[in-house]
Amino acid sequence: MVKTLVVYYSKTGNTRTVAEAIAGKLSCDLQEVDERGAAQAPAKDPSAYDLVVVGTPVNGFSPCIPIQGYLKENRGRLPKVALYATYSLWPAGTLGSMEKLAGKKPVASGTFKSKEIKLGQIGGKVDGFVEALRRASS
Repeated sequence: MVKTLVVYYSKTGNTRTVAEAIAGKLSCDLQEVDERGAAQAPAKDPSAYDLVVVGTPVNGFSPCIPIQGYLKENRGRLPKVALYATYSLWPAGTLGSMEKLAGKKPVASGTFKSKEIKLGQIGGKVDGFVEALRRASS
């Protein structure tokens, strides 16, 4: 597998749960973003990776402000990207907005419903997402 970084912002813990599940399956690095969109210390340089997976909670049918900031700040330093969103009602155009902010088409994308995350029912979706990452990287 390629060198991968999973970047996320999580206010309620749902996006963190998915990030940790993905990172665990890939045995890769994990980076949390703070409320300003800055990587928490120690910050990892996304250009040092082959793939960056970016996760956001849906906020008003859009990626959250911290992830918007992270994508804008690192747009030119992002290698291949994969995107995911966690949501309660509907993810709408969140992934499309993230793609525009990243400036590139993702190799994989997915959505995870908050209720399913809280009930521990995302294992199959995480497996499918990780498999899509592996296929895109081979």
